[in-house]
Amino acid sequence: MYVWGGVLVVTEVLPGIFQIKVPLPNSPLKELNTYLLKGKDKHLLVDTGFNMERCKQALLAGLREAGAALKDLDFFLTHVHADHSALIYNLVNDESVVYFSAQDAEVLNEAVNPRYSLRIDKILLKNGFQKPLRPLAASQRFFDKNRELNFYLLNDGDNISVGDYNFTCLLTPGHSPGHMCLYEEEKKFILSGDHVLADMTPNITIWLGKKDPLGEYLHSLEQMKKLPVVLALPGHRSLITDFEYRISELQLHHKNRLNEVESILQAGSKTAYEVASFMKWDLKNISWEEFPVMQRRFATLEALAHLEYLFLRQKVDKKKIKETIFYCRC
Repeated sequence: MYVWGGVLVVTEVLPGIFQIKVPLPNSPLKELNTYLLKGKDKHLLVDTGFNMERCKQALLAGLREAGAALKDLDFFLTHVHADHSALIYNLVNDESVVYFSAQDAEVLNEAVNPRYSLRIDKILLKNGFQKPLRPLAASQRFFDKNRELNFYLLNDGDNISVGDYNFTCLLTPGHSPGHMCLYEEEKKFILSGDHVLADMTPNITIWLGKKDPLGEYLHSLEQMKKLPVVLALPGHRSLITDFEYRISELQLHHKNRLNEVESILQAGSKTAYEVASFMKWDLKNISWEEFPVMQRRFATLEALAHLEYLFLRQKVDKKKIKETIFYCRC
């Protein structure tokens, strides 16, 4: 193991697989679990961190401790979020292969365009948000928009081999449109990214061009539940040894969330922003008005994902008054 700044950074969690904890400054997530998979000629690094010097230095220190040189790395990105993908721009060389799902590669190419941010703004404002935002500005600055990357695009069922491990790529949309996990069938473990986390619930929000992200997420969870898994290596916090049980907990969480949303609408029609203001969140001892703006953004988009799930299944209805969308019980 290796300690960086007083925090445990490197642990060999399986033979030839090292977990490197990368700090995430100014993020409630605090750290990212990256995974180094040692191979013979090339190694594979799963996820990267923010495109920030502190993230890069912690990752490089972890690689040194694990006995891997940056020049010998290929990369696998579980999904598009900046804490998992943005540092890739400052790690690759001309010989690097960067594996990425075809769906999230498309999202990334769109998300670095300022017009993408404006389109999300319009969704938020139509759904009752109280002030204009530049919601992707904080994430966009982490991406190096001056550099193009040629991704090796992956689809569901593709295979990647490294060292003694043979992985199947599993497309698990929901947390992002093209979130992808790596499953080792023989040894029965999975690198689960942010699809299944032990100590928190993955955020499910509305994505441009996606009508039912929560429905896709719940379907993906049900498919994953069928896999024999003895250990999951997630993108944040603790390893998971009770994979099927944890999936059941996540399914129950969203069932309760959907019931909560329907209950909130019993008092009358509301915007997604208003629904979010009545939902229970992990930020304690502060009022909705005291929520950081970015947290209110995520909360509203998550409420909207649950409202759209219910709308598509005819559990709630929606109407447009002037330019604002309201949801109501059927």
